[in-house]
Amino acid sequence: MKPVTLVRRAILALALLLAAACTTPGPARNDELFATIHRGMPIAEVRQRLGPPDETMSFPLAHTTALSWFYYDTWGFYTEYSATFNEAGYVVSTFAKRVGYGGGSGAGGRD
Repeated sequence: MKPVTLVRRAILALALLLAAACTTPGPARNDELFATIHRGMPIAEVRQRLGPPDETMSFPLAHTTALSWFYYDTWGFYTEYSATFNEAGYVVSTFAKRVGYGGGSGAGGRD
């Protein structure tokens, strides 16, 4: 076997190991799981139930932070579930929206 081929295989193996190490498995995401989240829940409990968020966004003027998870809902639509937390770390609001439907995105639905 050529040395170049060995190096390529080693790089591929390293890349696969790094990718596996970066993924943190969470619970299976579905509508029923997200329905268990409600106002007043502490952020630690939400993270424990849902696993690590896919996105985090801070809103400094509102003194809140939103955590978002993406999943396929009961009907097979790609959906974003978001929970917003106050400075004390408690849920103040939640919402779910189908990604790419409505809202002027031009990808299905009515604008």
